[in-house]
Amino acid sequence: NPHQFPLTIFIMMFRLFIALALFSTVSAVTLAICQHYCSSVNGAASYDNCSPWISFATQTNQTCYNLCVHNCAAVYDGACMTGNGYRCCLKTSPAKTQEFKVSGCNKLYNNLV
Repeated sequence: NPHQFPLTIFIMMFRLFIALALFSTVSAVTLAICQHYCSSVNGAASYDNCSPWISFATQTNQTCYNLCVHNCAAVYDGACMTGNGYRCCLKTSPAKTQEFKVSGCNKLYNNLV
């Protein structure tokens, strides 16, 4: 059938479009969740491993907030929001080179600035 090939191409392209649409929707949800998570603060609706004394999101310097959101959404796909190896999606090991301390976010987290 001479019309079979174009139909097959159309179906393949349609499936690809749907897959990309679903993927971008999932990414958008993860980004929104990560933005909320990274703007948490101690005493409010907070999280076990991201509960800074001063919210990263309210700072003039957004470095810690941006780093948290980037790591959460792009690097760990939300997996850093639970467990003991992270503080606001910044690695807390190894001791001397951990991202949490090297970035200076530990001082902001503990209100030592």
